[in-house]
Amino acid sequence: MHLRIGSFVRVTRNCMMSLSSAESSATDDNTGYSKLNGKKNQSVTKPVSLDSTTGEVLVRTSTGKTRVRRGQSDEEYKRQLHDYFQVQNGPKVTEVGWMDHENANAMLNADIDFSIKPERQKIAGFCRVLYYRRQYSECAELCGKLIPRYEEINKNNKIRKEINELGYMLERSRQLLQ
Repeated sequence: MHLRIGSFVRVTRNCMMSLSSAESSATDDNTGYSKLNGKKNQSVTKPVSLDSTTGEVLVRTSTGKTRVRRGQSDEEYKRQLHDYFQVQNGPKVTEVGWMDHENANAMLNADIDFSIKPERQKIAGFCRVLYYRRQYSECAELCGKLIPRYEEINKNNKIRKEINELGYMLERSRQLLQ
């Protein structure tokens, strides 16, 4: 087959024009997916303010859907600051191996507020350490004490995963002790 140079230039120019039109059609659509290859666009988008008095903003989630993020009032912010700095005494610095010097039963008897997640995680951490150190009898005992305390504050199954994790460690510890 015989090609002429003029037609080759014309074909090349047409291909370049179609590529540039494909690039312009690769811009985002409303779903957050690019039109060029069908893959999700990972670009960061700034939230759009809906109401400056309530602080509500419109954000795009990682799936490309848009949702309204609730704002925080000044009273809520001040209460959160008070809890953080006055009640919890600011950020905690934990030393390496701090669990080796603490007694889980003493912490459990110290009237911990289990509605605060960091407090729950701290005491559940003892169960994890005991389980992975293969101290199954102590792990089963502590998990058995924690599960009823967790069940008391479990409203709308919000901490169901934590209860299931403790239940799993309790069940496995009992199986391994037999």
